[in-house]
Amino acid sequence: MRKILIALALVLSLASAGWSVDLRLGHAYELSHPWHTGMTEAAKIVKEKSGGKINITVHPNSTLGNEQELMEQAITGGLDIAVSGSGQLANVYEPITLTEMPYIFRDNAHVMLFANSPKFKEMKDDFHAEHGAYIVGSSSYGVRHIIGNKAIRTPADLSGFKLRVPDQRITVGYARAMGANPTPIALGEAYLALQQGAVDGLENPLPTIHAFKFHEVAKFLSLTGHVINLTHLVMNGDVFDALSPSDQKILVEGLGEGCQVVYKLIVESDNKLVQFFKDNGVAIVDPDRRAFMDKTKSMADEYAKNWAKFGDLYTYIQNLK
Repeated sequence: MRKILIALALVLSLASAGWSVDLRLGHAYELSHPWHTGMTEAAKIVKEKSGGKINITVHPNSTLGNEQELMEQAITGGLDIAVSGSGQLANVYEPITLTEMPYIFRDNAHVMLFANSPKFKEMKDDFHAEHGAYIVGSSSYGVRHIIGNKAIRTPADLSGFKLRVPDQRITVGYARAMGANPTPIALGEAYLALQQGAVDGLENPLPTIHAFKFHEVAKFLSLTGHVINLTHLVMNGDVFDALSPSDQKILVEGLGEGCQVVYKLIVESDNKLVQFFKDNGVAIVDPDRRAFMDKTKSMADEYAKNWAKFGDLYTYIQNLK
């Protein structure tokens, strides 16, 4: 019944608005972040390709809810499309935990090979079967490093270190495995937490560190490169299914082009932001990555049951070229 009512509401909207579809897309990022830029571009592309029929309004900065709330709204019907990281999705869909494993991916290009692979297509289909929502686009979120008020060179340096992490089970898990004291705090509250000393540091990709200006309240950037993960577009299944096949195609293709913009900006930022932070007074630290790899390597076995039904994905990913 709920699905019928949502579809009917969408049809009535089409009729009353001259056959236009108005969709809301929510994310947690600042206006300067690649995900906002990419989704703004996607909205333009979709509108143009649909002849003005499909209109996407992008809501940034957690204005519609925090990361967890946005994802839940997209699944249940309170929001049409949400930008959600793999770690967030893993709170409700454990197999995607795989893409949050420390040091499983070599670089941004490698994680995108998996995002475009047949195995990830199987995972997306399984997510839809379990939750009804669709993953309609993905991009690398970048390479995660630690920024804070202490230089982190080895796992021993994280002893007693209050590390802000997203409120995600897998992120808490890998932070603890690295030797830190994980402290879940919403992204929009992380700057103040670091500034006021509620946490000693946080871990994020360089574009996110830059967009949220974390470098203003931190002294050291430790290039641990511990996780390279994916962020996705999660779309409510009832809303997507109510669209015609041609409109679905336009929407998915336009969002895909937007994700390509995100990826391009992520890679460009990763290549230039270290120098930016250095120029702005942040000390750059090159940690012993092998020590962190050794410290977290047991996670592969501990979490393997989460994606076991898809086979030996660790070997599959390492063989992607």
